[in-house]
Formats: sequence, C-alpha cells, structure tokens
Amino acid sequence: MKKLLIATVSVCAISSAFAAGFGLYESSARGVGMGNGLVGSTGDASANYYNPANLTECTNVQVMVGMSLINPFCDVKVDGKYQSKMNPGWFPPPHAYIAAPVFGDRVFFGFGTYCEYGLGTKYDNNWDLKHDTTETTIEQFTFNPNLAFKITKDWSVAFGARMSYITFENYKNPLLGNPYVPGHIRTHLKGDDFNCGYMLATQYKVNDDLSLGLVYRSRINHRLKGDFDSERSGAGMIYGPPSGEASAKVVLPASVTFGANYDFTKNFRGGASLTWTEWSTINHIDFNIPAPQTQNLNWHDAGRIGFGFEYDFTKNFSGRIGYSYDWDPSGEAHGTTMLPPGDRHIVGFGVGYKFLENWRVDLGYNFIIMESESRMVEGSPFGQLGMRKMQCDNSYSHIVSASVSYSF
Repeated sequence: MKKLLIATVSVCAISSAFAAGFGLYESSARGVGMGNGLVGSTGDASANYYNPANLTECTNVQVMVGMSLINPFCDVKVDGKYQSKMNPGWFPPPHAYIAAPVFGDRVFFGFGTYCEYGLGTKYDNNWDLKHDTTETTIEQFTFNPNLAFKITKDWSVAFGARMSYITFENYKNPLLGNPYVPGHIRTHLKGDDFNCGYMLATQYKVNDDLSLGLVYRSRINHRLKGDFDSERSGAGMIYGPPSGEASAKVVLPASVTFGANYDFTKNFRGGASLTWTEWSTINHIDFNIPAPQTQNLNWHDAGRIGFGFEYDFTKNFSGRIGYSYDWDPSGEAHGTTMLPPGDRHIVGFGVGYKFLENWRVDLGYNFIIMESESRMVEGSPFGQLGMRKMQCDNSYSHIVSASVSYSF
C-alpha cells in the first residue's frame, strides 16, 4: 500500500493543462491576447500579477475582475495502441485586482487574486495505464497584496506577499499486487495546504517610449496533507487498510521574469517577456506515509518567452495579437501520464472595448499546440510489467478569457 500511496500522492505536484510544468499564465484577457507582454508596462490593475512596480502607472483607483476557460485534450497511444482521448473538460481559473494611489504619486497599493498553478488530466477508467492515473485535478489560488514606490520619475520598485492555497484530487485504478490475479482497486485522494512566499519587482522607464521590468517570485514550500480511500473488486485483496492519511512536501518553484514594452506610435504598442522557472524544485518529492520516502521525477529548470502587439483602431476599440513558447521541464527518459510531455507553442489574439467612459471589457483567446512526444512509463504500480511507451499526439488546448475593468 505504501508504494501505491506514493504514486497517488505525487499527483499533487505534476498535473497540468498544457502549460510548461504545471504553471498557469492566464491572468487577464489583455495578457492572454498579447502573449503576456505586459511586464515592462501594464497600465491597469493587472499589474499586481505582471509586475507590481507598474502599479505606479495607475493614477486613480482601478478594479478588474475576470475569468479564463481552459480546455486541454490530446490523443494517446500506449505501446502503439490508441487509447481514448485525454479530455478533462473545461477549467475556470478566475482573476481579480484592485490598484490605488495611497500617498500622492509616490506610494501605491494593489491586491490581486489569481491562479499560478493547476488544472488536470482525465483518461478513460479502463485505459492501459490506469494504475498511473485516471483523473487528476489541482487548483491553486494566490492572494497577493502589493506596495509600490516611485523612487524617481522613471524608477519604481514594489514588494508583495504571495499567499498560496492548493487543493488536489486524484483517482486511479491500480492492480492489486500480482498483475495476473484479477483484483483491482480504485483509489481516491483529496487534500490541501496553505503557505506563503513573496515577490520583488522593479520598473525603469528608459524614455517616454521604452519601459523595462523585472519580477522575482520566491519559492513556496507546501506540505500537502490529505486522506485517501479505496474501493476494491476481484481477487488478491491482501494489501493494507482501505483508507488512511498521507502528506507530501512540494516546493513550488521560484521564477524570474524580464520584460520590455515599447510604444511605436501613439496607437501602436508592443511588449515582450522572458521567464526562467526553477522547475528543478520538482526534481523529487518527499513523502511521509508515515515513514519518509522520496520519488524522483527528474525535472529541470525551463524557460518561457512571449511577445505581443496592441493597436488602437479607434479611441475606444483595440486589437491584440501575441505568441509564446514554453519549454517542457520534464525528464526525457521516464515520465508520468499525469503530465503529457512536449514543448508548447501558444498563439493568441484579443480585443478591448471602452464604454461609458470608465468601463472596459477585454476578450482574449489562446490556441496551444504541444509538440508530439513520448515517455517510458512504469507498466504497473510495482514494476512487474516493466516499462511501457506512452505517446501523446494532436495535443491542443483552447483558452478563452474575459476581463471587465472600472476606473474611478
């Protein structure tokens, strides 16, 4: 039962919806349309996420609320045999922000809530690697107060707290003990944790047209705790109790993002960003069930690059286009069915419309194309069947995002 639980608890660290690792970057509809190219200059309350130092651009109170709908899916083969399509449905990570000047034009306050990690995978209950996972969901919410200071006319700095809450849930259908004895178990694991990190940010305006930004996000150490239960069928029921407690230590990675924004004309703007993420913190996971054990995942640090453009067709209507590229951090030799492997191409576009003087609505869309890749996965929970080849093809994701803003 210990080996079974190790494989089950590891879900909390490695589910994804076709973003590098299990990171989420859909934190405003405008950012979705511009390839997240809003780090050097943001111009609205979503600066809480992209670069809190950019809050100094918000000269009045602003609020923004919104949501993204994300639907990942792919074709799966195991040892060359087609399985049912992996399609977990739609996931709705929300975002909300407020920005306000506090002391004149020198000190600014902001608060944001958004999702930095999460989503999930879902396969048929009877597919060939059902012992590894059949369904996984992870949801993470960041609650983020920020203070920004304008040091000079051109230079701003900020710091903020990142209060992180994670919930996770997993189902799998492993064999019981001997793979040639017709006994199965369906396990269910659910748990959560809350912990804190921080972020540091700066913005520098080189001139009236060019702005540079730099953001550091710290590690967040989570000790995930939860309960599991199981339903058994068939013969060979000789392992452990049907329920119990488990915990896993997971270190969410630190990251550094650099960005630049440039105003080509009064109506035409562009932005680019480059992110390095310390995914090697997921190189292994420490468990306590209750004896300490470790599972190696062989993740490595990886990057993400994105850029986008925005054009004002009229005083009130803007169009956007963007592109991002995610490098896959997972190990090349062995993998898990909980995270389909492969680098990602993300193509985006969007629109924004201002109305009633103080209101703005933004819509964004991303289409993610994940490169076809294969990984060797252990063929049974205890290794009796050796390694099996999992191939992911036609891996895509739709992301639809909407945000509504009000400026007081």
